[in-house]
Amino acid sequence: MKRKDDFRIVTYFPAWAPERADRLRYDVLTHVIYAFAIPTEEGGLLPLDHAEFAKRLVAEAHANDTLISVAVGGWSWEDIPLEPTFVKATETDEKVEKLSDAIVAMVEEYGFDGADMDWEHPRVADGSGKRYEKLMLRLSEKLHSKGKYLSAAVIGGVDANGNPGGIDTGGADVGNAAMAQSEAVLSCIDWLNVMAYDGPGDHHASWEYALNSTRFWKDVRKMPADRIALGVPFYAQAPGGNFDNLNRLYPDEAWKVDFMEKEGRRYCYNGIPTIERKTRYAKEHLGGIMIWEAGGDTLDEERSLLAAIGRAADSI
Repeated sequence: MKRKDDFRIVTYFPAWAPERADRLRYDVLTHVIYAFAIPTEEGGLLPLDHAEFAKRLVAEAHANDTLISVAVGGWSWEDIPLEPTFVKATETDEKVEKLSDAIVAMVEEYGFDGADMDWEHPRVADGSGKRYEKLMLRLSEKLHSKGKYLSAAVIGGVDANGNPGGIDTGGADVGNAAMAQSEAVLSCIDWLNVMAYDGPGDHHASWEYALNSTRFWKDVRKMPADRIALGVPFYAQAPGGNFDNLNRLYPDEAWKVDFMEKEGRRYCYNGIPTIERKTRYAKEHLGGIMIWEAGGDTLDEERSLLAAIGRAADSI
């Protein structure tokens, strides 16, 4: 059964994993985000990767009463960070206009219902936050005029102790990046996807980090709670550590816990109890839950994280 309209269950799905599209549970999901459209320094977009798969996914989502958007950016392209590309792509007003037009054109060409901005990350200190603001305002205006929506992926915003700022495990200056999401940007988007994973501390996606990250955006930055989606991981920070692989290797244990040490490897992730707890929290206090990414889930009904999200959301 679909969730109520006031609670989003959102998943990213990567262009590079079409063979795992059977993990998308449309009985649970309200939104899919196709990742990624890649910007160019000139202010355009590269041709969409796996275009025919994208078209099929759009048709499949719509046939299942699920909305689907395209994510622009991501951390890197061909192992090269995309942050400098975004900076170049927005260095003039003309390029901002060109990039916003390119995004809207791609949304319309493929029949997406909106766009998700994944610039990781604009910054206050170098002025790129102002360029980002210009881009988001223009993009919001253009998409909303066509009945499309705009979301954005944002950093958790807090350090290991829950204080605003600090450095995360990816080396990002958290405060510098979080504050680049200006009040104008927060006012013009439909919702935030808070990446409450890859965070600082001993566990990259702990319950405490999720709580502190969403409190930062809600209480410090004053984003309305119903426009915040709590991000959860379907992977562990270890090579080959998606949730499906862990359950194949350790079927009696992996789905029950958040941490394992096996054969010299340390796996930190979210098992079913924590995923259910985060879903209940999001349902009671926020506007949704977001997943990176559904292809990492297992098809095993008993152990599926997406099935667990559906059950937990329905229990509230």
